[in-house]
Order: sequence, then structure tokens, then C-alpha cells
Amino acid sequence: MKSKRMPDADLTTLIPLLIGIWRRFHKEAGPGDVLQTREFRGVVAAVQSLQKGLHEDKSLLGKNYFNDPNLLGAYLLYQWVLHYQQGLSLLNELPITPKRVLDICSGPAPMAFAALRHGAHEVIAADQNLAALQLGAEVCGRYGLPLSVRRWNCLQEEVPIEGQFDLIILGHCLEELFPSNHKNWETHQKKFLLKLLHRLTPDGFLLLVDSSFTDSNRRVLQLRDTLVNDGIPIQAPCVWRGQCPALQIANSPCYAQREFEKPYLIKQIQRAAQINLNSLKMSYIIFKSPKAQWPVLTKEPVHRVISPPVESFGGKRYYLCGTDGKKNLSSPLKEHPPESRAFDYLRRGELISIENAHENNHALDIIKDTKVSLEAACGKPINEVLSDF
Repeated sequence: MKSKRMPDADLTTLIPLLIGIWRRFHKEAGPGDVLQTREFRGVVAAVQSLQKGLHEDKSLLGKNYFNDPNLLGAYLLYQWVLHYQQGLSLLNELPITPKRVLDICSGPAPMAFAALRHGAHEVIAADQNLAALQLGAEVCGRYGLPLSVRRWNCLQEEVPIEGQFDLIILGHCLEELFPSNHKNWETHQKKFLLKLLHRLTPDGFLLLVDSSFTDSNRRVLQLRDTLVNDGIPIQAPCVWRGQCPALQIANSPCYAQREFEKPYLIKQIQRAAQINLNSLKMSYIIFKSPKAQWPVLTKEPVHRVISPPVESFGGKRYYLCGTDGKKNLSSPLKEHPPESRAFDYLRRGELISIENAHENNHALDIIKDTKVSLEAACGKPINEVLSDF
């Protein structure tokens, strides 16, 4: 497989563009590249309200909170930047560039914008809130990219768009669509996702993205198991085809962690809102079409690094989830030869192969002749034998 290059986030261009759109939306005069003190304080307060209402007391879940222009404007200047960077990274794991994309519950379309940046030909953003969609369309238009928008309440209406899609995105909305305190929410959630999966082309994908918070993470992992049981294959991040090992152990989350590019405005907002977030953390699964098969890897066994380095009495240890299940990897070596030197630089999310390690149950120890190889960098497609369609 040819190496994929992720598009540059280009936040130097985007931040002034977002501020300008924010000003026109609020009908505020002022400098085009910076917020004035009063404006900044208002944005910070609204960002804090979004954080609290979506992740803490969850008072905003199930509500059309983008009807509040202050919340919508704050999202555009803060959460939009996070979700856009998440989309850039996750779409880079697809083995192909999707031509036709549907972004559901899109809001101001950060994920849709990421798909356009990746080279998608036709991207349709759908949401119940027209004002949010119009802001997303303005971002894309002023950047020079074409975005189609469609107002759609996905719980009350069938998909109002004909045809199939190479990629359907469902980002940060499962709890809003299917609150866990509603009767039969899991059944309704599964039925909805199966409908989406059957709107994919034979080589299409469904990208499911949510936060790394415990409730959201377990929901995504449980949904993964439900759909895998129904024969839906996974493109990433899972290479293990059985039931999720993280769900077998209490307090054992499994989520992604990626680099977070933070321009000055984002740093300012985080500092003022007391948000401690230095990397992009998210729960995600990329499902394949029900007509597809699990990826045929060019090499097995392989393991996904699912933790940062954990310091233990014997040195560094990493948790892995691979084609042969969950393992942990450690090394008693003080210095590594070239064959295992990659151990010193492993990152969460990388796919690796390990040869000639000492194995004891689920523990792998690096010894003198062990070889550790990087098979797929974080945020890159896995090496697989691609089928011809």
C-alpha cells in the first residue's frame, strides 16, 4: 500500500477565517484575526457551558442547543477545531479516498470539511439545525471547497438523499440521538446504524467518533461488539475479531490519542476555561460495508498499541491488542539492539509486529533476539491486501 500523507490542518488560514465568520454571524464589528476582551469572555463562558452540558451534567443532551447563537458561535471557535483535527487524522486511516461522503449530525461540518480536505469529490452535511449547517457551508466556501448541506432530523425522517456513499460519518452524537435513559435505546441505536451501513458502497466505510469519556467509550466498544456479532467487519483500529477485551475488565477504557495542534486562540480559550487537554482523545471505530470482509493483513500476528508507556518495577510496559488478543509488552533490556530499538519510541495507536519474544501467558518480554517492527504508524492505514472492485 502506498504511504498516505495527511493534509496539513492549515490552522494559520482557518483561525482568522473562523473568527471572521463568527463576527458576521453575531453581527459584531472588530478585528478580523483576534477577539476583543468582551467577546473572548463570552466565548469562554459558552465553551464552558458546552463542556458542562455535554460531558458533565449532560443537561444539553437531546436538546437543539445550536439554537443558542452563543453556543453555536463558541463551538465554531473551539470544538470545531478539535473535531476537524480528529477528522483529518481518522480519515487518514482509510485505505482509499472516499468520493461520496455523508456527514450526519454534522453541525457546522468540521468532519465534512476534513473529508473535503482529504480529496472527497462530493460531501453532504446533514443536521437538524440549518444555522449550524450554513456556518459550515460558509467555512468550506470561503476556503474554496464545495459543501452540500441538507436539513434533516435523522430520528424522524428517512435519509433524504438518494444513492450510496463511500463514507458515512457519525461524529459525537450517539448519546444525543439515543440517550441511555430512554427505553430500548440500544435496539433503536443498532437499527439506525444498520440502516446506515446498508447505504454504503460495497467498499464503503462508516466512521463512528465519540469522546474518550468512560460512558461514551464503553458505548462505542459495546456497539462494536454488537455489530461484529452481526458480521460487520472493522477497518480500524481493531485487528482482533473477537469480543472486545477492554469490556471484560472493569475500568479498562480503549481510546485513541493523537497530536493536537493548538493555535494561540485555542490555547487562550483552554487556559481561561481551565480545560486541560494536550492531545486529541477520542473513541472511534471504522466499520466496513456489510458486503465486505475483514481486511486481509499482509503480515500476522500484529498488535495495536493501546496505552501510553506504563512505568513498572521492571521498566516500561505497553498494553497491546492484536490479531491474537490482548497482550502486554515489556523489556528488561537496558539498551536495545537495532532489532528491538522501536520499543523505546512506541506510541499509542501504532500497529506493530513482534518476533522472537519470550511469551508467558499474555505477557511478552523483549529478549536479545526479539525484533519489533512498525507495521502502521499512528493515523495511517494498515497494510492489507486490497481487493479489486
